[in-house]
Amino acid sequence: MASGLVRQKQLDAAAEALRADGSDPADPRLADYLAAEGMLTRYQADQLLAGKTKFQLGPYLIVDSLGQGGMGQVFQAVHTLMGRTVAVKVLPKHLMSPDAIERFKREIRAQAQVDHKNLVRALDAGHAGNVYYLVTEFVDGSDLRRVVRRLGKLPLGGASWIAAQVAWGLDHAHQRGLIHRDIKPGNVLVGSDGSAKLSDLGLVGFFADGEIDELSAGKMVGTADYISPEQVRSPERVGQPADIYSLGCTIYFMVTGQVPFPGGTTREKCHKQCQIPPLDPRRLNPHLDDAFVDLLADMMEKDET
Repeated sequence: MASGLVRQKQLDAAAEALRADGSDPADPRLADYLAAEGMLTRYQADQLLAGKTKFQLGPYLIVDSLGQGGMGQVFQAVHTLMGRTVAVKVLPKHLMSPDAIERFKREIRAQAQVDHKNLVRALDAGHAGNVYYLVTEFVDGSDLRRVVRRLGKLPLGGASWIAAQVAWGLDHAHQRGLIHRDIKPGNVLVGSDGSAKLSDLGLVGFFADGEIDELSAGKMVGTADYISPEQVRSPERVGQPADIYSLGCTIYFMVTGQVPFPGGTTREKCHKQCQIPPLDPRRLNPHLDDAFVDLLADMMEKDET
C-alpha cells in the first residue's frame, strides 16, 4: 500500500482469490499474482519484493528498467496525467557530486538543442527532491548491439539504412555545434518499424575552433571499441571527425558481427585504434561491395598529421 500502486480493494480481492485457490496470500505470492493479473508490472512486483516502495518521480510512474546509460539509470515510465510512455534517465545518488550534477544538466541542455527524427528527443527534465532526471521519447525496439547479437551480421542494405539514419541525426547535431563522442551500437536505438535514433548525449561536447568545453578538456571519453584516435591522443581537441570515425566502427560491427579490434585490454584497443588498420571487413562478410568498403575505410582513416 505504501507504494500507491494498488488499492486496498484490489489487495483484498487478490488475497481472496489466492485463498480460494488454496494458496497462502503471503507477500511474495501476492506480488506474483498482482503482476500476473496486470495490476503491477513484473519490474514493480520484483521491486516491491525487494522492499522498494517509491515508483513516482514527479508526474511520472516508473514501470520498468531499461538499463544503464552513460550518465545514469534509464527507466520506462508513464506520465500519470497524459498517459504517454517515456524513457526517464535518473542520475544515481552515488554520482551526486557537484561536477556530476553539472554534467547531467549539460546533457539536458544539449538534448534540448536538437530536434530531429533520428535523434532521441528530450521531452522534459527536472528534479524531485534531490533526484535529477531527464525525460526522453520512448523507442519501442532494441539497441543495435542487441540486434546484431541476436541476428548476427546485418545485410548490406539493412546496415546502410541504419547508418544513413544515424548520419542524418549526427549531421543535425553537428550543425548545432555538438559532438557526441560516444557513438556505438549500444547508443543506436532501432525501432520495431526499422527507424534508427542516436541516443545518449551524456558525453556530448561543444566545439568551437576545435576546442572541447572546459568540463571535458583533457579527459578521454568514449568506448575503446569505437573510440577515435584523436580522443586517445588529444582528448582536449576533438571535433566532428571523431564522431565519423566512431560511426565507421559502428558500421563495421553491423556488417561483420564483431568490433574492429576484438580481444585485448582497453589500453591495447586504444593503441590499435591509433596505429593499426582493422581486418578487411570482406574477410568476415564477402557480400560487401568495394564502394561500401572504400567508404568505410575513409570513415576509419587514421590521420597521423
